[in-house]
Amino acid sequence: MRLKNLRSWSVLTALNVAAALILYLLFQDDLMSLTQGPDKLFIFRVTIAAVTFASLFLWTAGMSLILLLNVRYVAYFASIFSAIFFIFLFIDVQVFVTTGMHLYSPFVIGNLVQKNIFNELHFEANTIIAFIMVFIGVFFVNGLVTFLTLKLADFTISKYIGNLLVAVFAVSFAGILIFFLMNSEKISKNQGVETVPFFSGTYSFLFEKDPADLKKLEVNYPYKTFADIKIEKKPDILMIFVESLRADIFNSEIMPVSYSFAKEKCITSRNHHSAELSTIYSTFAFLYGLNIHHYYPFHFRKTRSVPIRILKNNGYVTIGAAASNLKDMSIHSDVLYDQFDKYKEFFDNGWKKDRKMVDWIKKQSNDKKEKRPRFYFTFFQSTHHNYYYPPEFEKHVPVIESDFNYLKGTTLKERKIEVKNRYLNAAGYVDSLIGELLEHFKDKIESGEIIIALAGDHGEEFWDIGALGHGKISNNFRSRVPFALCLPGIEHKEVELSSHVDILPTIISYLNPLSDTKKWSDGISLLGEIPQNRYITVGGFDFPRRSTEVTLINNRGKLFLNKTTDSINPENKFRIIKRTDLEDRPNQNLSKELDWMMDQFAIDMNRFFSGAN
Repeated sequence: MRLKNLRSWSVLTALNVAAALILYLLFQDDLMSLTQGPDKLFIFRVTIAAVTFASLFLWTAGMSLILLLNVRYVAYFASIFSAIFFIFLFIDVQVFVTTGMHLYSPFVIGNLVQKNIFNELHFEANTIIAFIMVFIGVFFVNGLVTFLTLKLADFTISKYIGNLLVAVFAVSFAGILIFFLMNSEKISKNQGVETVPFFSGTYSFLFEKDPADLKKLEVNYPYKTFADIKIEKKPDILMIFVESLRADIFNSEIMPVSYSFAKEKCITSRNHHSAELSTIYSTFAFLYGLNIHHYYPFHFRKTRSVPIRILKNNGYVTIGAAASNLKDMSIHSDVLYDQFDKYKEFFDNGWKKDRKMVDWIKKQSNDKKEKRPRFYFTFFQSTHHNYYYPPEFEKHVPVIESDFNYLKGTTLKERKIEVKNRYLNAAGYVDSLIGELLEHFKDKIESGEIIIALAGDHGEEFWDIGALGHGKISNNFRSRVPFALCLPGIEHKEVELSSHVDILPTIISYLNPLSDTKKWSDGISLLGEIPQNRYITVGGFDFPRRSTEVTLINNRGKLFLNKTTDSINPENKFRIIKRTDLEDRPNQNLSKELDWMMDQFAIDMNRFFSGAN
């Protein structure tokens, strides 16, 4: 019976490998359009290898189970598993051709585990029916194949075929393994993760160290000492952080209220970039004034934000509010929000979350019992997919329905104008709420009793380069965001280049001009002259642990780098992927103006660490 099941399982695996490859062949044009690697054909070959490798891994696991356990119907149970696996592949392809990310990527998983998942994902009835039909179809075919192979197992020809398949799979497994060992280094890890299914898991299995090694990195950052400064001026501080707000929509047409306020009273920037392409890491840079490679070491050591501690040491009450479940967005994100004296998250359908958050902030500000100065952190969510707004804000048409989902793949891309119009309407709604806050704090604004900062957590792409969303590769649509910092008594000015890491250092230096923000921050004060050799960083997703990509930007252009190792240590080395101007246009002639940043970053990224992995 074991041999019968083994042969049947081999036939099932062969069938599903073939089906998976056919699936990827059907979508190859869309998959390859997202490729950032050196050679599309080569990457497609790696894709085939990776799919086959994953399938062979599953076959090996099933084969081991069959050989160890004499279970009569194990192959029938395997057919159920095979059907589930194919459904996973089917959904993964749909998600990838839409977002440029795989279903199992940390970014996608992070969104899937949110408390408000059912408010964020919209599985239409026909989508669910399609999944069920595919599952039934695959299960029926697998079950039929299992039945036939078991029934024919006693025939000599079937034995030969079964034994041949076992041998073929064994040889294929060895061949695919050798292929990865010989060729995976020809494509960067980051390119592989972005383009090749199962590349990340395969690469990690073969080459990577345990990410837990990050815990060994010693933090040389005495935040209690850094935070021991006094401030005389104590205006309230309102920080407005907006989900997925890209720079080019911050204008008089889309967001007239906040745009007009920024241009009249605030420091703005021609090129303001998020420090990372996802909310958690960009929030860290925003609240700490540090580049995101500090995130995990600081989390493990429970290292607190110096600027927030400075404010609390000087009598501020810190109040955080989010129209999202930021604390549960990542298992490591709690340290960010535990630093607030009061913190509240809001859950409801669509735009109503932002409405509730604004009402709550206004209520907190009206609390006459609280005499201390206040630091408010607010996070607006309506500009997150599926882009929510009340009906009266539907100004940009045609518009896609509110319950559209990412699983429509290429069909969704055909409606990109409608998708973007929905986003623009949501931005207009958020603008109205920001205007409501500005009106609420009008007296404090006019009397110079409040500082206001506004920025997007990251941008959002609408197939401008190749995909929808924000958590993949770095480009201006994903990293460049609006920025405004309004300081009492400071006239409007526009700086050339800035980052999230500059916001709180600028505020602290305004409150105490003698404070040395360089001791605890990667940012600078935007009140003074900007150094000519200044550069900023945009890290790839989960830069310290998974991604090796980082983008360095100065006033001349961008330098795209890959780390040669996954660890953060003083011996970090980088290789150049490409050079571009500030508008992402390739320009290899900028080598003299840009390449110095690579060596400087290798030094700078370790200045708050005393140990190495």
